[in-house]
Amino acid sequence: MLILFYHVSAHRVLIALRESVMLRTNVNILYQGDLNKLKEAELAPIAILFSGGLDSMILAALLDQCLDSKWTIDLLNVSFDGQLAPDRVSSLAGLKELQRISPLRRWRLVEIDSNLANLKEESEHVMSLIYPSNTYMDLNIGIALWLAASGDGWVNGQDGDRYKHKSTSRVLLVGSGADEQCAGYGRHRTKYRVGGWVSLDEEMRLDVQRIWKRNMGRDDRCISDHGKEARFPFLDESVIRTLLEIPLWDIAKLDEPVGKGDKKILREVAKLLGLQEAAFLPKRAIQFGSRIARESNRKNFGSNRAANLASAGSVEVHKRNH
Repeated sequence: MLILFYHVSAHRVLIALRESVMLRTNVNILYQGDLNKLKEAELAPIAILFSGGLDSMILAALLDQCLDSKWTIDLLNVSFDGQLAPDRVSSLAGLKELQRISPLRRWRLVEIDSNLANLKEESEHVMSLIYPSNTYMDLNIGIALWLAASGDGWVNGQDGDRYKHKSTSRVLLVGSGADEQCAGYGRHRTKYRVGGWVSLDEEMRLDVQRIWKRNMGRDDRCISDHGKEARFPFLDESVIRTLLEIPLWDIAKLDEPVGKGDKKILREVAKLLGLQEAAFLPKRAIQFGSRIARESNRKNFGSNRAANLASAGSVEVHKRNH
């Protein structure tokens, strides 16, 4: 009976998320009758900020169900360590899984590679975009988002060639809100361990209440700077309401290991979508998955260890650089 209830809850979330993605990706509405003007190079009207992780894989699978099969879907992945960054590794694995569940779809993984040492002017520009946020963590996230939104990278062709490509997608789907609502952060596990379900519930409600201030403005400005519009399917009112109606112990099971108990409900949604591998991926923030945090720590503090000793997460960027 418990398993059946859990399956029903996951199915409710799946339906709400699918409707949310459909609402935000209706091509006819987005382009207002200009679809015939799209050129061959612009056959991907919608892109996804893509790490190959649980949230972006769910969005990709749902977008595949909502978007006409004639359109390509651009998967935008940023790395500061070439093919070695964790997010690059998982994005390549994620691409294969998406191709397996939807072989007729044209999936295009755009590999956006960068080096922090070559981004002095860009970093200053991003600092102006993320303001009033001003920590190194905010800057790292902002740079990664800004580069990903540019869509300017490389694509591995079917015949093995690698060619330059700049995504012209006008809309970018982002997975913000999934961790806040489904206990995806490490601090959620700590709150649960110390204070149980009541403490966890309080922390998650606080996260959702302050996400607009801590994340949304920063992320939206970094993405819209490239003329793209960020869309956040996990923050749809119906999705939020559906998740709030499900008992918290069915949303997450934090007695279970990382990659299994955290965001448990979304892992079940992934399984319903046929994403068997993605359903077991651990949470990894973009600043760590892309390895920009490591490069930033080395640049500003000499090493990761020195950065940790200096509490880099709370150092104000503007004070450090002026």
